[in-house]
This record gives sequence, structure tokens and C-alpha cells, in this order.
Amino acid sequence: MARRKSQGRPGAPALPILLLLLLLAPVPSEAANTVSVEVGAVYASNEGRSMDPALGIIRGKLQSMFNYTSYRMLDRKRRALAIGETGEFELPGRRMMRATPLSTERNKVRLTIRISDGPRNLLTTTLGLSRGGMVLVGGPSHQAGVLILIISAE
Repeated sequence: MARRKSQGRPGAPALPILLLLLLLAPVPSEAANTVSVEVGAVYASNEGRSMDPALGIIRGKLQSMFNYTSYRMLDRKRRALAIGETGEFELPGRRMMRATPLSTERNKVRLTIRISDGPRNLLTTTLGLSRGGMVLVGGPSHQAGVLILIISAE
């Protein structure tokens, strides 16, 4: 009786190749669907003449956009947010800022921003930023001056 040569399971050699291709295929990065939002709160006033060293990079922008003699960084917070996810940033003076990334397109980020003081809405807007870019927002009064918010997204 002639012995038949075993041919194995059909498709078996293709399985390891398929697995290898899946491992080598580019996987969509979760980072592409995530935006790192940073909010800095600066206290600006006309009490004294000082510039917080932490503000050195944006010193010129602050002085050209706002008419104060003293600037001090009070707080800085960063959150990684998924598209559509809302993150809360507590601001000085018991205020709150909510940021929601709406979309990312190549090098651009759109954020909805809502700043409130308790139940009172102070500002609702949508910002368009370049990744790594920033926006300065002259905010509400605070002590003897105002808060200036530095909002950036990467």
C-alpha cells in the first residue's frame, strides 16, 4: 500500500506570515487622538515692578499685550485629553476652566474653552492652535489685578 505524504492543514503556512505582517503593520497611535493641554495662570498687577523668571520666554508678549508692571506665575497644570473628552483646570479665585479638544488635523488643534466662576459663565470660546502654540487670554479680576491665562496644546 502506498503511503500518502502528509500535506498538513490548508492555510497553515500563511498563518505565521499573516501574524508577522500584522506585527509589522503600522498601528494608529493613540497619541494622535490625544491632546496635551496646559494652562498657566499669571497674576498681573501694577503693584511693584517684577517679572517672574518662569515667564521669561513670553515676557515680551505679556508686556506688549497687557499694561501691567508686575507678572507672577501662580499655577501651571497639564492634562492629556482624548478628542471629545473634557478636562477641568482649577484656577485661582475658585474659578474653573474646562477644555475639550474637538479635533486635530495635522499640526492644528481645536479646543472649546469654558471659564466659570461658580455657576456664572465668564467665557465660552473655541480656539484654533498650532500644536505647541499658545494663546494668552486676559481673564477675570484677581486681588488687585487680573489673571492672564496661558493656554497651549500639543
